[in-house]
Amino acid sequence: MPKRAGVKFFVFLFFILAGAVTASAQEDGRFDVSIGAAGVITKQSTGNGTVLNPTNSGAVVASFRYRFTPSSSLEFNYGHTRDSQIYTEGTNEFRIQTTISEYTGAYVLNFFQHRKLEPFVFVGAGALKFKPGNTYIDTLQLPVAVVNQTELAFIYGGGADYRVIPHVAIRLQYRGLAYKAPDFEGTGFLTGAKGHLAEPSIGVVFRF
Repeated sequence: MPKRAGVKFFVFLFFILAGAVTASAQEDGRFDVSIGAAGVITKQSTGNGTVLNPTNSGAVVASFRYRFTPSSSLEFNYGHTRDSQIYTEGTNEFRIQTTISEYTGAYVLNFFQHRKLEPFVFVGAGALKFKPGNTYIDTLQLPVAVVNQTELAFIYGGGADYRVIPHVAIRLQYRGLAYKAPDFEGTGFLTGAKGHLAEPSIGVVFRF
């Protein structure tokens, strides 16, 4: 993880932890904070004579939930990953190393609680920020005219929390993010197609 991105992530985590601890003094059990690791599996996008094949990667995901009824919660997420966006135009291949930051919110529905197990589903929306780094043309590191880009994202998924001790649980979940495939405003990179990130993940949950 780049130094600046790492600092931003830990600042974000500090604030959600501090907020949860402060709020817990007023309403015990309504808040939780989770930190987890995800595999990021990408989808090919094709259009306008261009094929986009992002590489698979790993991600760090942090979430903050506020439970306003026993079965309903609001969730706010931050995710961070790095991959390569690979565009193929005819016989030419353009590789753009990319940092992707996720900022999303979702409604979470908990079906029921059975002893230590609590399954859930969620749906929501937000944004993905694509920040280009090094660029390559046909494996050679060469400059390509690209810029930062932010795309709206739709998030959905489900999973379950398994409580291991009173205020700590393990979270297994699947997260899906659908969005417009980025083009970085680069010549010939616009596919006009949808991109998709499939993210199976595991994390630790702290409930307050």
